[in-house]
Amino acid sequence: MPMLANKYLLASKGISLIEIVISLLISSLLVAAMIAVFINIKQTYRVQDNISRIQDSGSLALEFMGRDIRMLGYWGCLKANTGDLYGDNNQLIIKAAYEVVTPITNCGATVNKSAGYYLDKTSTVVYTLVNNVLRRNTNNLNNDIVEGVEAMIFSYGVDTDADNSPNVYLSSGLVEDFEKVVSIKVQLLLSSMEDNLLFNSTAFTFNGLTKTDKRIRRIYAVTYMLRNRHI
Repeated sequence: MPMLANKYLLASKGISLIEIVISLLISSLLVAAMIAVFINIKQTYRVQDNISRIQDSGSLALEFMGRDIRMLGYWGCLKANTGDLYGDNNQLIIKAAYEVVTPITNCGATVNKSAGYYLDKTSTVVYTLVNNVLRRNTNNLNNDIVEGVEAMIFSYGVDTDADNSPNVYLSSGLVEDFEKVVSIKVQLLLSSMEDNLLFNSTAFTFNGLTKTDKRIRRIYAVTYMLRNRHI
């Protein structure tokens, strides 16, 4: 009798086919749930990482441009010269004593365009966009600042009543005299380097340019006063 009872006891420990199927089903659901959570976490990370990169790029671009724009027309103790500013829809050209030794003689005189400090390779800075990369050019020496810049707009604050304050902001084509420009507004459209970050394709329009995809975009805008024209 004891041996027969042990046989029945061993037989009762078996797992039925239905129990196996249910176990596999529950395991599959758990694995699917874990995969879904992982995908969501990874997507959230991608979105936040790209937003952070856009913010860093926008801040860096405006920091570089702002430093140069505010220096426009600075020539030490000399008077600012005409022709130190020019811009259009694609580029901004500015001149100043950026990295050269500023003139300290003939204080109060007008800047000499034929002088070495004026013609130095670092005295002229040009900002352009090349293949969505913001480029800082100094005498054909190119330095790429940030990537992911899809568009750039310059608006020029023109002083029409000689009070050193902008009365109207115009595009370059409407500026009759760049010597009356006392401020510059810069607008940059930055996009994420990665696509498929949004759930649906979204149309984004900026200055007549329309993009439809799943990238993240942000507009950064800052107005800089030309302090050397307010003296």
